[in-house]
Amino acid sequence: MFKLRRFIKFIVAFIFYYSGIFIFYKRFVIKGKVTILMFHRVTDTFFDVSLLVKRKTFEECMQYIARRCPVISLDFLVQNFDRWESVPHNSYVVTFDDGWIDFYDTAYPVLSRLKIPATVYLTTGFASLKCSYWQERLDNLLAQIFAEKRTLLTKDNIISIPEINLKLKYLILNSGGAEVTFKFIDYLKEFTHDKILKTITDLEVFQERHSIKVDNNKERSFVSWDELNHIKDPNISFGSHTVNHMILTNEQTDVVKEEISKSKEIIEKETERSVIHFCYPNGNNNDGIKEIVAKSYKSACTTKGGFVSKDSDIYSLNRIGINEEMVTDWRGNFSKYVFIYSIFIESLKA
Repeated sequence: MFKLRRFIKFIVAFIFYYSGIFIFYKRFVIKGKVTILMFHRVTDTFFDVSLLVKRKTFEECMQYIARRCPVISLDFLVQNFDRWESVPHNSYVVTFDDGWIDFYDTAYPVLSRLKIPATVYLTTGFASLKCSYWQERLDNLLAQIFAEKRTLLTKDNIISIPEINLKLKYLILNSGGAEVTFKFIDYLKEFTHDKILKTITDLEVFQERHSIKVDNNKERSFVSWDELNHIKDPNISFGSHTVNHMILTNEQTDVVKEEISKSKEIIEKETERSVIHFCYPNGNNNDGIKEIVAKSYKSACTTKGGFVSKDSDIYSLNRIGINEEMVTDWRGNFSKYVFIYSIFIESLKA
């Protein structure tokens, strides 16, 4: 069923590409606009496939956009925002969120070889460390709990387990498999960072109380400062993604200010580079947060889909998030038809 759905999407994308719809779209809808691409992981395995592009796919995607359209740096876009006629029509900007180690190991060599500029947004509290975002910690915990202690999670037992959040209890009893994890992640995104970590700590208490083995001796997931300082390519710029990847709209103003200013300070100290670009964790922002960002940065990106035009808010730049399914056909091969069609569909959601 999955391959059939992918095959149907490929056929629709193929027809779209060679139809009058695409010609109209290219000449009138995206004319004079910029597409900012948002990548996260460039690796063959990750718990959240919505954030993953495989190594081979990424290289072929970059080769395609390098041939097809101008690829400009975020620096160039921002410098020419008030002189929009200087920005090449239908150009692309490439960005990466979080500062995963595969940016350095996998993406950077491809970008450097193809001379493609890119901006990587760094979460400074994770650089050089063997640690995980709370989403990955939660996924790992729940996977082991479900595997080893599923019998404890029956309707009769689960109500009396104090360490398990009430919402999680409901999801366990009414949902199945990975759906529980992703629904609970979405639920937790409505709370402060401290409350999220407290919820996960409670689960870890449950894990320890029942001797559930969770492998925490993982390899380093995030790029180190030494690795970042090995990047000498002037086409690669560093931006800030806060210190702890907090969802800023859930936090008090003093915490927001600290996350925004401290991350810039750390990156500039560690890399001796100027940092002028910011990216909101999870894309969440409001007028107050944008005002704080504007005091220290020249641009800020969201996760909201859509294009960038001369009328865009420079502190709320739209991006198109890219994952493996958005750029490959039913066989898992890169497809320019699927890539272009996916960008078209994402732009409609804006």
